[in-house]
Amino acid sequence: MNATPLTVLVADDTAANRNMMGVFLKKLGYIATFAVNGAEAVEMFEREPPDLVLMDLMMPVMDGFEATRRIRGLQAGAWTPIVIMSALNTDADVVAGLDAGADDYLVKPISFTVFAAKMRTVKRLLLMERGQRELLGRMRAISDAVIDGIVTIDEQGIIQSANPAACRMFGHADGALIGCNVSVLMPPSYAEGHDDRLSRYLAGGPARVVGQVRELVGQRISGETFPLELGVTELQFGGRRIFIGVVRDISERVRIRNERLEHAERLQRLHDEQQREQELARQVMLSQIDAKALRDPRVHYTVMPAENFSGDLVVVACSPQGRLYALLADATGHGLSAAVSVQPVLPLFYTLVADDVPLARLVRDLNDLLHQSLPVGRFVGAALVCLEPDGTRGAVWVGGVPEVLLLDADGRVRRRFASSQLPLGVVESTREGCEPEQCALVAGEQFALFSDGVVEVAGDSGEPFGIERFEETLASHAVDQRVEAVRQALAGHLEGASAHDDMSLLLLDAAALDGHAALHDPVI
Repeated sequence: MNATPLTVLVADDTAANRNMMGVFLKKLGYIATFAVNGAEAVEMFEREPPDLVLMDLMMPVMDGFEATRRIRGLQAGAWTPIVIMSALNTDADVVAGLDAGADDYLVKPISFTVFAAKMRTVKRLLLMERGQRELLGRMRAISDAVIDGIVTIDEQGIIQSANPAACRMFGHADGALIGCNVSVLMPPSYAEGHDDRLSRYLAGGPARVVGQVRELVGQRISGETFPLELGVTELQFGGRRIFIGVVRDISERVRIRNERLEHAERLQRLHDEQQREQELARQVMLSQIDAKALRDPRVHYTVMPAENFSGDLVVVACSPQGRLYALLADATGHGLSAAVSVQPVLPLFYTLVADDVPLARLVRDLNDLLHQSLPVGRFVGAALVCLEPDGTRGAVWVGGVPEVLLLDADGRVRRRFASSQLPLGVVESTREGCEPEQCALVAGEQFALFSDGVVEVAGDSGEPFGIERFEETLASHAVDQRVEAVRQALAGHLEGASAHDDMSLLLLDAAALDGHAALHDPVI
């Protein structure tokens, strides 16, 4: 199945795009054919179906939406993945493309790295589907090859007829079963009571076999037992009661079923083992965190992981000079891999806060650490705030997470600190990239730091929670009630559905230190 390269039909009216896709596909080991519009793509698909279709949307003669619908209508049995590649990037465009029959949607421009990863995923799904189809075909061929045995007996249980398939099934010569008691086809444990059970049924007893299909055990002339499926029908001829049994050797079916049960049990064991390992990993990670019992009244937070681990990190620490440092970090992805990405931040954050470094230095050193330690494609979005001891001044740096909000005493947004910097770990540090914004503060104001999971989370309806709903929730509740209000609003929006991304929120009151000790309180 992997020996022959997969063929890909590329439908795009732009020659440059076709050339680029041709280079990409050749580099990935695919054979590409090209269509310049939707109509030509449909014609080529009908003439020689490819393994996969890459479809542009905006094309002359016939657009990609209609071409996708027509190609999907031409498919009979075999599944051909259709991936739309278009510069149209609104939710409506994506929904329209998927509703037309596409299996995936990529927004142009597309990097080779993303394209290659997507093609690997589509290829894996295609090969899995083909493997399942071939397996089903083999099972169907096996089922078709098994010819059912037909055996008839009289009221005394004597075999009146047995077709060749039944004779072969039980290892007897053709015709050798006629005149024998049907119990010769059963193992001793069942044969001993068969005549009595038949007599009770003839006398008006319950029908335990007649009119039903049951799985039983048969015995060949060699003494070998095997599973069989038996269906018995009762007929009357000339005042005599005749029983017709249709027998099928279900050894293969039982083998497959047992293999599936064993496979399911193995999967369950693997799942349980994975859960234990993840719990162990979580405990190990928690043991490395300096989680002292600081409950600074200026700090309000919540972290809601999508899985056992959260890729969001909320850290608050107070320097010896009384400055309050706060960090909200959101690593690429979610779960264990994301949590591992943010883990290196903790010890360096504590060390630098203990040294009372400027916020720009803190940003620079965290960025340098992650740039050196994280693999390509992994990074950490972050928002950092430094609050002076008297609570009248603050510094804010935002990169790769949503904007930081400064709320007035009524909870309304007074200022927005835009996410104007790159996430931590993407590029080497520069002076401009590490410089925070400064601001003056008055009593009653509050910083709001949050991850994109908060505003992007969507329930089954697909509607995101949104920044407006988030800000309204903050504004309609008192300072000490806002975090719980947001939690409840998010839960109500999800309506029982699972979140697909970690969600974290950190609220920081603009207030003086008020004599609190210099402690750290990290949360993951």
